[in-house]
Amino acid sequence: MPVSSPTTWSRSQQELDLASEFFEDGQIPEHLGHMEPRIWSRPKRALTPATSLGYEVINFAKSVLGVLLFPWQQWLLIHALELNEDGTYRFKKLVILVGRQNGKTTLLTILSLWWLFVDSLRDTNRIPPSDFLILGTAQDLDTATEAWDRTLKYCDPDPENEAGIPDLMSRSLKPLRVNGGRSIRLKKGQKYKVKAATRKSGRGKSASRIIMDELREQQTFESWAAITKTMNAIWNAQLWTISNAGDAKSVVLAHVRNLGHAAVKAWAEQVETEQMDIAEWEREFDGTLGLFEWSALEDCEINDADQIARANPSLGYVVMWETIMSDMKTDPLFVFRTEVLCQWVTAAIETYITEEEWTAQIDVTSKIDKESPVYVSVHVSENRGMSYIAIAGFRKDGKKHVEIVAQRAGMLWVQGAIKKMNAKRPIAEVIIQAKGTPAMELIEPIQDLDIPVYTVGGSELGSSTGQFRDKVRDGTVWHLAQPILDLAISGGTTKRLGDMQFWDLAGSPIDIAPLVAATYAVFGLDRRHEPERKSAYDDDSEDDGQQENADWWN
Repeated sequence: MPVSSPTTWSRSQQELDLASEFFEDGQIPEHLGHMEPRIWSRPKRALTPATSLGYEVINFAKSVLGVLLFPWQQWLLIHALELNEDGTYRFKKLVILVGRQNGKTTLLTILSLWWLFVDSLRDTNRIPPSDFLILGTAQDLDTATEAWDRTLKYCDPDPENEAGIPDLMSRSLKPLRVNGGRSIRLKKGQKYKVKAATRKSGRGKSASRIIMDELREQQTFESWAAITKTMNAIWNAQLWTISNAGDAKSVVLAHVRNLGHAAVKAWAEQVETEQMDIAEWEREFDGTLGLFEWSALEDCEINDADQIARANPSLGYVVMWETIMSDMKTDPLFVFRTEVLCQWVTAAIETYITEEEWTAQIDVTSKIDKESPVYVSVHVSENRGMSYIAIAGFRKDGKKHVEIVAQRAGMLWVQGAIKKMNAKRPIAEVIIQAKGTPAMELIEPIQDLDIPVYTVGGSELGSSTGQFRDKVRDGTVWHLAQPILDLAISGGTTKRLGDMQFWDLAGSPIDIAPLVAATYAVFGLDRRHEPERKSAYDDDSEDDGQQENADWWN
């Protein structure tokens, strides 16, 4: 297959200067990876040594460890470690996507050493060194341990450790390898522990820094729920997730990536065009979530040299062009696109509602009118890993609004959440599927709250699904831009019940439980209220804007 010529390098002088440090003759290779990711979260202010600790990590790597980081690694550290004006990290959670074998383990090693030996001592009044914990996880212990092993080589106090740095070795204790985990320990109490990612990972611990490697392998939210909550009560905690592109089963990575994409897009369209200031943007999007994605364009040719360089920022440094050309000739297409181009590749499926139909009904200002009855539905993923609560009601213009208002691992939390919602604003009815789903176990607990419950079954499974699609197509039901629902739509398939189709929770390639919850919430609203040509709440008075939906479900 002929290879397209690389585009003329339109690189900044900074990138060219950094690249030239790696080549003795100063001649930059024809094929060189891009320092800057294709999709990334913009900083709030200019990044300098005063506004980003990334510069400190780069100097630590060079002066203490003798490691010159690749340009993309330096760029990422500077942007990921952006500071707020009070000196805390701007980003609390980071989602980093990059092609395979580009140096992510080296990056995590350098970062972990800096966290242990430098950052842990930054504010000992708030976080004593004895309480400073780095928690490293991945889908299995071997993967989680890869960066841990490299970190240990620099600081293992074993006298036979010829690769160690004497200053770091003198400040360390003998590592522990027990109970399915491993731990690097410093004399002042700092620790770096690794464990396989499970629903119990990190429970009972409080982590100052978390590494979740290969997030693409997390097929449920169980470990995410357990691990991320370990940082909630810790001052200035930070989570780093780093991964290659995922597939249809990578539900956790898909969720956080979609959130990041939506925020980046809104920034470009609203903030950079001065239609919205940063404070307004942060009211709609999570400004503490950072996305940095080195990937090729979704529809690019696999032989596009520039797109290969965008997904492989270490191309020309350690990733060789000849190796990629060999992979292109021998890999199955989906393997090459995922592993080399860092592209999200899923099997082609025919969804019941198209993404075009769904996105046409997005209205970021949509909300339920404060006079409307509110219908609630709960549904649970097939593996019982996550539960979702949806609400539906009438907008001021008489059209319907639906959204997901809560999601969390497991099921035990649902009754309490429904009780809290009902106390703030009475619920007209809760709609739950009667059979064939874990959600049916919630029927009695919710009935115990003296809230009306309607159970969906039989032909209603099909009619509710079909009517939901009709309303989306007809433009009578509106929703916010919610990645969790958008993702479910992109994989929402149905199966037949006689002449009708209903949502196929088990057969869909991703978890569509939030979509099922949204469907039943709208079905409950329709079941009790005839479609209205004109809103019963539509009058000439101005909306005072005092009641946002979030006021009563949070």
